Amino acid sequence: MASALDLAGVLRAIGDDDLLRRLARRQVRASSVHDAFDLADVLLEPASVRDALAHLDRVALIVLQVLRVPGDVDAVHDRIDAAFEVDRDTVSAALDRVDEAFLVVRRGDSVATLDAVAERLDDDPALALDVLTSARPPVVLETVLDQARDDADARSAERLYAVVIEVAEILRALEQSPARELAKGGLALPETRRLAEAARIDVDDVATVLAIAVRAGLAAPSPDGWVVAADATDWLRASWPDRWQTLTRAWLGSLPAEILTVLEQRVDTSWGLPLREFSDWSYPAGGSWITDRIAAFSRSAEVLGLTSDDTPTSAAVALFREGPAAARARVAALLPDAVEQVYLQHDLSVVSPGPLSPAIDSRLRVIAAVESAGLAATYRITEGGLQRALSEGETAETLREFLGGISSTGIPQPLDYLIQQSAERHGRYRVRAIAPGSAPEGVPGDALSLVVADDRASLDTLEVDQSLSPLALTRVDATTVASRFERDTVFWSLSDERYPVVVVDEGGAEVAPPSRRRPRRPTPVETRDPLRELVQRLHTDPGSGDESTDRAWIARQLDAAVKGRLTVTVTVAMPDGSTTTLDMEPTGIGGGRVRGRDKKSDVERTLPLKNVVAVASRD
Repeated sequence: MASALDLAGVLRAIGDDDLLRRLARRQVRASSVHDAFDLADVLLEPASVRDALAHLDRVALIVLQVLRVPGDVDAVHDRIDAAFEVDRDTVSAALDRVDEAFLVVRRGDSVATLDAVAERLDDDPALALDVLTSARPPVVLETVLDQARDDADARSAERLYAVVIEVAEILRALEQSPARELAKGGLALPETRRLAEAARIDVDDVATVLAIAVRAGLAAPSPDGWVVAADATDWLRASWPDRWQTLTRAWLGSLPAEILTVLEQRVDTSWGLPLREFSDWSYPAGGSWITDRIAAFSRSAEVLGLTSDDTPTSAAVALFREGPAAARARVAALLPDAVEQVYLQHDLSVVSPGPLSPAIDSRLRVIAAVESAGLAATYRITEGGLQRALSEGETAETLREFLGGISSTGIPQPLDYLIQQSAERHGRYRVRAIAPGSAPEGVPGDALSLVVADDRASLDTLEVDQSLSPLALTRVDATTVASRFERDTVFWSLSDERYPVVVVDEGGAEVAPPSRRRPRRPTPVETRDPLRELVQRLHTDPGSGDESTDRAWIARQLDAAVKGRLTVTVTVAMPDGSTTTLDMEPTGIGGGRVRGRDKKSDVERTLPLKNVVAVASRD
């Protein structure tokens, strides 16, 4: 087997990025690590080893037991296959996993389990080699028949569509205002409720749906909280199957290796009790974590419409066997085709009889508020929405052309009247900015914006509106008032109170409305990454080969050999410039000398530490 001394040598030789990646899988107390020997000790602590063993599958555990006697891949396969039928590729993959986790040490083609790992294997009778090899996988008594799969497909169709809608509505809510995150992590409760209302889901499901959006790169953190990512615009314009494929591909890429290992063998069986039983068999040291992980996996699969009553759909089987493109093809067959015709009602509501084309949905949302989202969505056209559309360049004629083109019932008279009325009222109030210190004659010197109305009566309405009193509007003339607040603030204050307001430039020409600004949170202090700091500390002077570095490394190797009562091969420089080697069991270091027993001659020797030029573990 192998010792901490061997592991320290491995750790010292690994590059920063590779070491950081591999350490991320292990339980490490970074603050107590100063060099490779400290890190080796930490990795071989009982708690850390037990945690690593808990995340190993049965074949990997068998490999660790077999490698208590060092050997190469072929030797390991032959030993395992005699008691536990398994192919060479599976053994090779398992060996790579235990190597990645720092549970074995490679010496050329030979591999050996670390002593501390073997001790932990002995702590649990369930991990004994004969027990691991004799336990057979549970028999699947529950077979998913074609009819059951078809039924699951039918039941999941609505869920497939719903998750796309829920993510889309959360993204649109984030577009309007970022979702503030608490300092300790997680969304603030008011934000969670806001997103739940927008997506029409339970508060408890917000975190799950937001996580799906984040994994797909559609939402991202910012100093203001969670915001919409740049890729979200293209995603919202994509077809329903393409949107689903984006979400599912990202979810598949985020699944833990343990889940993928189990599903490779049981993807087309029930994902209920049979999957949990097989998971317990696959990870005999797993404990509660594998149960929790399977539960989280099952929940997310259900949200994505991949299962129904624990039965995987045909899309789920295609996803794991053939990939996201094949799963998309199955989903496209299950989802109804996008519609391009709606019903316009006299009460200004809009009813879509199926999933509305993304392009039409996007344009309709400018003039209408969504009342219910789903396979049959409903909208309600409002004057505020029409005013917003007019501000973005629409006219009464283009609005009638758009609505008439998508309506199966024509344009009802009340809607036609509202369009005409909104167009006539559009721009009744015009807001423009005043550069600081350049207020026109008669305007207060501290004024930053002006509001101009069509007539005195319209302006009188603003002055008596108590909701606008914080703007401190000051009358300039019959149709103009001034405010000491900026143009954008005044615009949004009037817009929120449903006044037909537009923004104009100095020449009076209408310009695009401003984006609503949100209070910014202080830029968070960059969080420390203890693991990265550990790696940087470990390799502060990586492999420079200078004398002080080499001396320190040799001293630590000998000290580790003393503590572990190990026999090492010591290379000693002789006075004539040649070198000689001794197989030695060091017993103490001090005063610039190392003492130990020469294993060949069985005598005590004391060597000047400065003459020791290399130390190597003895095979």
